Amino acid sequence: MKFITRALFGFYLVIAPIVLPANENTERRWIMVTGEGIVETPPDLAVLRFGVMTTSKSAKAATRANNGSIAKIISALKEEGISSEDLETTRFSLSPQREYRKNQPPMVIGYQVSNTLLVKVRDLDRVGEYMELIVESGGNNFESLSFTVEDTHEMEEEARVLAIENALSKAEMMTGALDSKVGLPLTIQEISHSNRLVQQRRMMEADVMMASEVPIQAPSELNIRVRVQVKFEIE
Repeated sequence: MKFITRALFGFYLVIAPIVLPANENTERRWIMVTGEGIVETPPDLAVLRFGVMTTSKSAKAATRANNGSIAKIISALKEEGISSEDLETTRFSLSPQREYRKNQPPMVIGYQVSNTLLVKVRDLDRVGEYMELIVESGGNNFESLSFTVEDTHEMEEEARVLAIENALSKAEMMTGALDSKVGLPLTIQEISHSNRLVQQRRMMEADVMMASEVPIQAPSELNIRVRVQVKFEIE
């Protein structure tokens, strides 16, 4: 996977003042700066959440109908290349439907069953195709579509390195103006970690019905950023 990286060199980050102790023999001179690193990459995974809702006069009948629709959807997805490891049931519920009448206790008139599945789609060009397939197979309750990056470890490590390099560059620029040099780091602390590797949209019925006519467009890039605070010795 090809990453796009960049470090931010703006002055909006908090920078501590240079400390010049009166007695340099007993105290170190130091400067504290904050650096930020950003790594950008296109998504490699789409996560689709959808479900099937069925109703019937009996709980057994509602459950049987729901199970049949879910089984049909799973079978269709597997035939089109979705593996069992990329299919997961996230929620199942069975609830009575009640009718309320004036001056009478609520009456159970039926039951509703809801089964929600999570599907991981690795071929982003086929997201719309899979959505259409789910509708044709009985899916009637779409929740959301998310684009993300499955493995972020390498990106996080690279962002940390960029953040430290950014902090060092700023420290060198500031101390250079005072005819001083940056020494060894005394402390390094990661102060924030912003993971913006998920872009999510709620699904409406119109989105699903037009999936075959209007291709689903994945975002061009997602990013992760890390901010660090480094205390450098001044030589």
